[in-house]
Amino acid sequence: MMGAAVVRTSPKKARTPQARTLPLHRAIAQVAADYDRLSVRQLFYQLVSRGAVDKTERAYKRVCDAAVQMRLSGALDYRQVVDGHRTRRVTYAHDGLRAALEGAHRLYRRNYWTEQPTHVEVWSEKDALSGVIHPVCDRYGVPYVATRGFPSVTLIYESAQAITATGKPARVFYFGDHDASGQSISAGLERDLAGHGAAVAVERVALNPDQVTAYRLPTRPGKQSDSRHAAFAARFGDASVELDALPPDVLTALVEHSILSAIDPDSWGRVATVERLEEMTLASLAASDFTPGTSYTTAPEVAS
Repeated sequence: MMGAAVVRTSPKKARTPQARTLPLHRAIAQVAADYDRLSVRQLFYQLVSRGAVDKTERAYKRVCDAAVQMRLSGALDYRQVVDGHRTRRVTYAHDGLRAALEGAHRLYRRNYWTEQPTHVEVWSEKDALSGVIHPVCDRYGVPYVATRGFPSVTLIYESAQAITATGKPARVFYFGDHDASGQSISAGLERDLAGHGAAVAVERVALNPDQVTAYRLPTRPGKQSDSRHAAFAARFGDASVELDALPPDVLTALVEHSILSAIDPDSWGRVATVERLEEMTLASLAASDFTPGTSYTTAPEVAS
């Protein structure tokens, strides 16, 4: 659990909560105390599962508004509620060569997957969950792809090219909604990537019917307007469930477990040893007394 951030609020934006909203604020605080990071949709589903709100669009909007007000007032840490849709992009630059070397030392990491026998990626149809899923992928250096529904033909083509370029067979772990569209995405993903020459096996990790039952996830009627729904209902029943309903800690554990299942530990350990030695070299370079404009070359070997 992260410590509470010091927040400067604006009286023009933060409102004093009304008495009728205090129970919801307390329920949100209780959920936030259990998780480090979660999306607003995940927060909503955790409140639904605890009986704090109804599973309605109106209740969801109330949760969104309450979460905003709590962050503005400092009652909820800004860093806990992640937003996968909106990001900041910053140009990578340094104040000088020493700063660059110090930055390289702090940020350096080896590609552990170069010596792994399999290429691994994690895909999800829910971009809103990127702030929860991507940190796990980043920890292990695994590509993460948020398709935002059905992937575009361009995304499929570019991903297939990138997978093929590794020269290895690939495993793609897929996370999506338990509904007609979510099932269709994962069912067709392997075929579509293979159509562009990628040697890939797609494994649907979540959501699956056993997880819906095990975690007692709230369901909703399937979309009758979806042409795929009849086939989905015949196989799984009419109820649909969003990936967001899965408890955040369960979701991140599933992502991590999937990645770990594909790792050769001996190779991973060897690369970790080399990485530590290279970090020492970078640290010594950053601490060395150098003069800008000086060229450094390797000393010639002395003939024996």
